Amino acid sequence: MEFLLELLFEFFGELFLQLFGEMFGGVFKAAWYKLRGRDHELTAAQEAAWSVMTGIAAGLLTVLVVPHLAIRLHWLQILNLLLAPVVAGLLVERLRAWRESRREFSVEVAGYAALFGFAFALTRWFFGS
Repeated sequence: MEFLLELLFEFFGELFLQLFGEMFGGVFKAAWYKLRGRDHELTAAQEAAWSVMTGIAAGLLTVLVVPHLAIRLHWLQILNLLLAPVVAGLLVERLRAWRESRREFSVEVAGYAALFGFAFALTRWFFGS
């Protein structure tokens, strides 16, 4: 039972870091748009590149602040690499839908958030201790 609670705590800790990083990336993107005077959306390739770059940057920043990986077992780290970005992408999409008062599911938003989460998790896994 203790192992299961520890596993859940570690998974949700990593997931929280990813969600926090996604919020950081969104704020940074809005500020960048404002500073650059951009009023049009990015293309799909630009949005994907932005998600990867900000995911890596946020992952590196969190490794500097919290260098230890919460999940210690290698197979659980790999499982976390696969599951946490998907869960984070779905949560971010639903939060944005709620904020924008829309009911339909946006595959693009979920995909970009999951891509951010994967870049974030992979960076933490690669450079974390």
